[in-house]
Amino acid sequence: MKRKKYFDAERAFQFIWENADSSGLWCGDAVTLAAEFDVSEDIAESILEELCDRRLIEKLYTRTYFISKWRERDEIEKREA
Repeated sequence: MKRKKYFDAERAFQFIWENADSSGLWCGDAVTLAAEFDVSEDIAESILEELCDRRLIEKLYTRTYFISKWRERDEIEKREA
């Protein structure tokens, strides 16, 4: 039996962050999140909307989101080097 991953806005954002390209773009959507976390597309869409409302991500195109605070990730990587 496959164990379900816990799904909330923080886990979704972590997944998006880890799968974004070097410029902060994530090519995915509710279908992508639903498949990753084994939830319905409606639930995944509501989490994406919540992340947009919280201004953590911005929808650019169909299946493309931009991480709003991406520069902070670059700054963290520079500090660790």
